Amino acid sequence: MLEIALEAQGARPNFRYDIMQPLMQGRAPIDGAVLRPAGVNDLAGFFDNPRFKSGDFGLLDINMGDVVPAIDAGWDLCCLPIFIKRKPVYNYLWVRADRGIDQPRDLEGKTFGTVGYSSSISIYTRGFLQHFHGVDLTKLRWLVNGPGPFPIHNPAIQIDQASGPARSSAQRLMDGEIDASTGDITDLAMWRALESRSDVKHFFGDYQAENLKLFKERGIYTPVHIMVIGGKLNREQPDIARKVYDAFERSRQIAFEDALSDATGYSIKSSMRELLRNEVDELGELHTHGLSRNATVVDLFLDFCHEQGVTSKRLSREQVFAASTLDT
Repeated sequence: MLEIALEAQGARPNFRYDIMQPLMQGRAPIDGAVLRPAGVNDLAGFFDNPRFKSGDFGLLDINMGDVVPAIDAGWDLCCLPIFIKRKPVYNYLWVRADRGIDQPRDLEGKTFGTVGYSSSISIYTRGFLQHFHGVDLTKLRWLVNGPGPFPIHNPAIQIDQASGPARSSAQRLMDGEIDASTGDITDLAMWRALESRSDVKHFFGDYQAENLKLFKERGIYTPVHIMVIGGKLNREQPDIARKVYDAFERSRQIAFEDALSDATGYSIKSSMRELLRNEVDELGELHTHGLSRNATVVDLFLDFCHEQGVTSKRLSREQVFAASTLDT
């Protein structure tokens, strides 16, 4: 039985995703293999650890904005079309309420803060502003805490490194240092702080309506994390990438069935099953794996990476994803 180490990028273990719980519980096994949770890697651990660059690892859960430029830079790894975490990015676009920012073009000439220029949410936000709202990205200035691990290949992009102690972009926004902020917010206290202020606001007042419109009109529900396989394992076991994909997809289906049958036992909200069923009746399943069902958002993400200088060229699906998963 092949043993595959499973790692995750981030400060906390990410093996608790509901859509992978059946796999972790043994209800959606990988044919001929078993997963071994192997701990967690922070951002520095991924970028500075030579085994990830050389492809000497098993599976890794990682931000899409980190792995795509790594592939562009020649790292020996590839993605699996397992979109393990999604977040609707319009939620995270905040602006100062006292600087005349009311329309998308008002963002031009302003300073944005973000956790990282190449983070998934930042990439999507810029791409949507440019393509769907007419914003000229060359007229935005970006403020980040430190230099990124890979070069930015578009010389027209303005990126500055902040001085002083590292702070979140949301905090810089509240402090008045920047005009706009984007990026993941997982701290409830920060959400409460932002929502209680009169000097900051959601750029899209009805961001839920914008997210719904994005899905209904374009079929986009943005994945931010993806599963990655080491190049060494992918070459030595050329059929394992597809077997891993099949198991994750089966796990997703079982988790979905668990939720609809109320087998998960949600205690936080008694009507969770009904809310999910209503959502599915209206929109269908949102958390889908596979390239065919996610072609639009994958192709847009690769377009955005190139246009914004995150990658040196426009990568193809064949360059990014394991060959055995291209027909999923």
